[in-house]
Amino acid sequence: MSIKKLIITIPLILILLLSGCGYDKIIVDSPLSEDEIIAYAQKQIYEETGDTVTVEIVSKKQLRVPTAWMDGPIAYQNVTDGTEYELKIINDRIGFEASGTYKDAYYVYDRQQYPNGAENDAAFYHNYTDRKGHYDVKAEFINALDERFDKYYIYDDVSTDDGLDVFVCSTDFEKIEGMINDLEDITFRYKERHYVTYSVYIYTDENAFNSTDFEKYKTGHEDYSGQSFGEHMISNYTGKAVTKISYCKSFDKAIFESYGATDAKTGSNGESLDSYDYIVFWYSAEPNSFSGKSGPGVYIYGVK
Repeated sequence: MSIKKLIITIPLILILLLSGCGYDKIIVDSPLSEDEIIAYAQKQIYEETGDTVTVEIVSKKQLRVPTAWMDGPIAYQNVTDGTEYELKIINDRIGFEASGTYKDAYYVYDRQQYPNGAENDAAFYHNYTDRKGHYDVKAEFINALDERFDKYYIYDDVSTDDGLDVFVCSTDFEKIEGMINDLEDITFRYKERHYVTYSVYIYTDENAFNSTDFEKYKTGHEDYSGQSFGEHMISNYTGKAVTKISYCKSFDKAIFESYGATDAKTGSNGESLDSYDYIVFWYSAEPNSFSGKSGPGVYIYGVK
């Protein structure tokens, strides 16, 4: 068979397969009212976590269910009078937010497969437990930072729901190292409950730190999902040019005191350190960074 005929034949086969993949009918089963859905979600969260929450219906749409699969769903069918609800879940005590989805129960009827009807229960999914873990990790980060710094900034990562970014200023290696060790202990302790990636932006120039509007970090962006990258974010929130001076697999005293240089005058890229307005160390880690041969990364950037 020629390639041209094959290209024509494959879509025709798929159309023929899909045309027979639907059911005779799919009908909603005893749908709950909106108030009942809210009460149900609150009850489920309380039974799972012991927390009282406020639940709001953010949006709703026609419920559709898959009827054919090929490495995942490839065909769907509407559930008559069925609805899918998107929910906002708010912790009543400390106010952090999570999201959830509620889908109506339904019956599938089909003369060949389910002549008497097949019952499908209502479904409720949420990320409340994960978001609570993130909140708890962030709270412990704040406690650790409070013990060592009078001034710092901490934000949720702009590129991933499971990231945190910290901004501090100090020339004291032991102080920075102690803080880094504290954050490592916290993330490792929460690893099974909530896996968090994190970055620490370390300034050594107090004037640069005090004059930087770190709130602009929150409006920064990456073109991909996952932990945001230091070079991109520094450029985002400062509007300045950022150059990598060097890289190290650990937070090393010699590297810190020489600004990542072989000596205190030039970086590994050969450019004079005096050509930059200031230096920023970007420490990036996650719990798995501390197992096996892997390790946290430390990038040293010149900003001008």
